[in-house]
Amino acid sequence: MRLSIVLVSASLSAAPLSVADAQTGTVEVRLTGARPGGPAMVQLCSESEGLQECARYTTVPVRNGTATARFSNVPAGRWAVVAFQDIDSDGRLGFGFFGRPNEPWGYSRGAQGVMGPPDFAAAAIAVPATGGVIPIRLGM
Repeated sequence: MRLSIVLVSASLSAAPLSVADAQTGTVEVRLTGARPGGPAMVQLCSESEGLQECARYTTVPVRNGTATARFSNVPAGRWAVVAFQDIDSDGRLGFGFFGRPNEPWGYSRGAQGVMGPPDFAAAAIAVPATGGVIPIRLGM
């Protein structure tokens, strides 16, 4: 009897993923409020990553104050976006004397932090398996 329980549990843990578990979509991030200058840098962050070092990132050109970044194969879940325009093209967000960014930046849901980035929860958006569009308004 004990052996059959072990075999059943081993077979359940090795069960293949369902079709719903394997579905992913494309997330499109639409930036507005960009200024003349360099490209936009966009990160799509999973809940486990928070808003710091996100595995999904891209650099996109800015045209007429807008930019669009696309991330494919994104599974359903809670995601957040961090974006900024790299006006001086140095590969990083610039900061002024008091520590405030001096290049256009923004977070999903318009999240704002106090003396630093906002919490993930403030910027989080539920993304379905079909993907979606996340608008970001860059500001300074």
